[in-house]
Order: sequence, then structure tokens, then C-alpha cells
Amino acid sequence: MNFINRLLSILVLLFFFVGCPNRTDSKFSIRSEKQNPWTHLNVNNQRFFQFAIVGDRSGGLRPGVFRKAASQLNSIHPDFVMSIGDLIDSRDLKHQSVPFDETKVRQRWDEFNSIVESLKMPFFYVSGNNDIRNTQMEQIWREQFGRTYYSFVYDRVLFIVLNSDDPPGGRNGRLSDTQMKCLEQTLIQNKHVRWTFIFIHRPIWRYEGHQDWHRIQELLGDRQRTVFSGHHHRYSKSVINGHAHYMLATTGGSSDLSGIEQGKFDHILWVTMTDSVPEIANLLLDGILVDEPAEMQ
Repeated sequence: MNFINRLLSILVLLFFFVGCPNRTDSKFSIRSEKQNPWTHLNVNNQRFFQFAIVGDRSGGLRPGVFRKAASQLNSIHPDFVMSIGDLIDSRDLKHQSVPFDETKVRQRWDEFNSIVESLKMPFFYVSGNNDIRNTQMEQIWREQFGRTYYSFVYDRVLFIVLNSDDPPGGRNGRLSDTQMKCLEQTLIQNKHVRWTFIFIHRPIWRYEGHQDWHRIQELLGDRQRTVFSGHHHRYSKSVINGHAHYMLATTGGSSDLSGIEQGKFDHILWVTMTDSVPEIANLLLDGILVDEPAEMQ
């Protein structure tokens, strides 16, 4: 009897996997017939990954906006979140006549860090001029986060974070020779990635004759890449030698929010890395409604 029972079980399984009309080759458990009320069952994100980028929060911080964005990010679940700098405000500390207030700077970092610690996914810091306006602020950054420039690889895609205020205090920013050497080594060590993303606070390619940008271009050569920056609180896209360069608007920084045509809005940049190229979408903060309990009547 045990042999017969096992034989019947095998026949049932064979019927299910060979003859059952409900089986499909996807993850769906759904009855598939000759005609079906759907297009296909090949889900859109089988081999993609998606990450978000937040814009300037400071340079005239509007309270509550970035905290709202963090809640929205938790509701749309990117793999991780990148930034493009200006995370804390320091405009009131920029004049030499104003005494440096270390306590105030640390309090502002504590406030910001408490927001990003609420994220369900990793958050990657990028330094902006408001974050390391002077050597004292640079030291506070290093105490908390270590490096001001770094890189990592995710799913064979290279992410490079640059510091456009190295050393701090310049009008249009600069990159030290040490940072340039590190960039060169990073590119040599990652020759065979399928794409390269670069994050830098100041869009130094917009500054005519900026020597550091020319050096970066030479190091990058013809590799496939996309560049992201902020600083001017206005959204724009430039294509330089076939490569897209984005300047983000704001995620809480100073803005008159005059609209899409002026490139002035609060947003999250959404990047989908497909098998071949990245695809970019702008998610306006006012267009993302988090599912929260309805108020009691």
C-alpha cells in the first residue's frame, strides 16, 4: 500500500506540473488560458534596481519639508537614497565677523541625522558648501562621517561621491590633488562596471574654465556615466559629449517654488537602473501622498 500511495502522489504531482492549466512560468499563481485579461506576466523590475536622490535641504532651510520627504521615501521603497549636499543650514555662519558656534553646528547635524535615521533604507551623505563652510565644520563632518569623498559599487554600477569644497571656502569650489588622485585610482580599479554615477554638490561643469572639471572629464574618458549636482536650487539637465548632467532643484532648501517651467520645485529624483541605461523620473513632493489613517470624524 505504501508503494501505491507513493505512486499516486507522484502521478498527482506530474499532472500538476505538466497538465495543469493554472501553472505559469512567472511568480504569479494564476489561471492562464488562451485568452486572458492582462497583457503578460513578465514583471517590470525583474533585473532593475531603483534609488532616489534628494536635493538641497539648506541654503535657506524651510522647516518640515525634508522630514516630509523622508516619510514619502519610506512609502515608495527605493533600494537606497543618495544626496547632493547642503544638508544643514549655515548661511548665518558664513561671514567672518560672526563667531563660529560649534554647538549650533552640532545641534543642526543632530536634527538632520535624526531625520535620516528614520529611513528604512541606506542614506548616503554628500558634502555641500553649507555642510563644510570652513575648516571647523569640515572637522565636525570628519568626526561624524569620516571621508568627504568616497565610492562604492552596487550591482556592477559605480557610484562616485565627490567633494566640491576641498578645501572649503572657495567661491566656485575646487577639488584637491589628493581627491583627484583618489578618483583616478577608483576609475582604474573599476574599468568594467556597466555604468558610473557621479554625485557632486556644485555643478562645476557650468563654471567656464573650471580646471578641476576639465581634469575630471579627462579621467572619465568615454565611460558611460550620469552626473548629479545641486547648489543653485533650480532643476536643469545638460547633455555634454553625450552624457547627461543633472542639477537638482530642492528638497526643502530656499525656493520660491515658482514651478516646473522655472525649474523651481521640491522633488525627489527617482533613478531606475535598467539592464542597459538609467531612466530618470522626477517625483514632486506635492504629488506623493503617504497612506496615513484618516482623521476621526
